[in-house]
Amino acid sequence: MSETTGFSIEKFLAYSDQLRINLDSRPEVVGLVFLGSAADTSRVDQWSDHDFFVISVDEQAEALRQNLDWLPNHEAISIAVRETDHGLKVVYQDGQVLEFAVFKDSELDTVSAGEFAVALDKCNLQHRMQARAEKSLAKPVNPKVEFELFLCQLLIGVGRARRGEQLIAGQHIRSWAINNLLGLVRLNLAPVPGTEAIADNFTRYRRFEKQYPVLGEQIEAAQQLPLEACARQLLHLALEVCGGSLSDAHLQQVYVVRHRLGWI
Repeated sequence: MSETTGFSIEKFLAYSDQLRINLDSRPEVVGLVFLGSAADTSRVDQWSDHDFFVISVDEQAEALRQNLDWLPNHEAISIAVRETDHGLKVVYQDGQVLEFAVFKDSELDTVSAGEFAVALDKCNLQHRMQARAEKSLAKPVNPKVEFELFLCQLLIGVGRARRGEQLIAGQHIRSWAINNLLGLVRLNLAPVPGTEAIADNFTRYRRFEKQYPVLGEQIEAAQQLPLEACARQLLHLALEVCGGSLSDAHLQQVYVVRHRLGWI
């Protein structure tokens, strides 16, 4: 597999600096916030995107979404696609990726944020972003709900697969059930020491392999199996992960699923 050449952390940081300079010269822009690895540059590699929020005076936000001449090297943009009311994805001709949103100043108090770094602040942005980050912390996981949803997704998914609906079956087993399994892992097992702070507030999938490398490999290996074999292996992993935390009621629920699918 070929990889992008010509990457350097200096080039990544230079783009961030030029973006800040460009926006600082625009009177309608009152803030720039970098997110993810663009905020924590110790994690930057050749596959890192520039993730950021632009904060604008209210009446100018849509114009900034429509006309991207404020982006550095904008004449080299290959793809610029509107993803949400506020957000776009941009790809340059060299494969560089941006994911960003432009918000009205009056909308800032509705955004969600994890890691962030304020690069331009003309609207008390640091304080306001800190408040949004605190409100965006991951919600507590309910072990009963996670386990029971996990079992339901496996049962429904295998049923869909046996009916011949392979695509939706894959969603149930390889996506939704795994999402519940990752929640169960975080409930029952501590991550690799030193990786506690890198969990993503918005998706359980991000950086899971760094926190749980062995389980990450096992779950990925299960995903490569045919659907029903994948489901059986995921159930095996869940029972190992949950171990002694499973009640008699949980074990009865496992029996119901296995019996319905003819796995016993």
